[in-house]
Amino acid sequence: MALSSVFVINDVIRLGVNYMVTGCIQLILGILLWALTISVGIAWIGFCFGTVIIGILLLIFAPRILLFPPLFISVFANGFLLLGLHNIKRNSGRWRVIDVEPEWVKTNDKKDVISGVIEDKQFKD
Repeated sequence: MALSSVFVINDVIRLGVNYMVTGCIQLILGILLWALTISVGIAWIGFCFGTVIIGILLLIFAPRILLFPPLFISVFANGFLLLGLHNIKRNSGRWRVIDVEPEWVKTNDKKDVISGVIEDKQFKD
């Protein structure tokens, strides 16, 4: 019985570390994609306005094309950033359910006493 408990604890620790490492890698990948987004945006704007006629025609007839390449890459950059932050938060243990034993308190129908006991229990853990 004790040996199986050790294996369960090791699995939980390994999964927690796995979420943390995965989250950090995804966060770094999101930051790198944002760097790529900024550089592609600068290069694209430079290309469009480097050829003055194309830049003016894009401003008049299709202004959204000027923002398309950076905005397209930024969607994936934001996705990796948020997924990485979610996995890091998932490792912190806030998503787990806390199992506590109920405590019966005689209150004389006072709701303040009940809320005080509940708050004390939350801050005690």
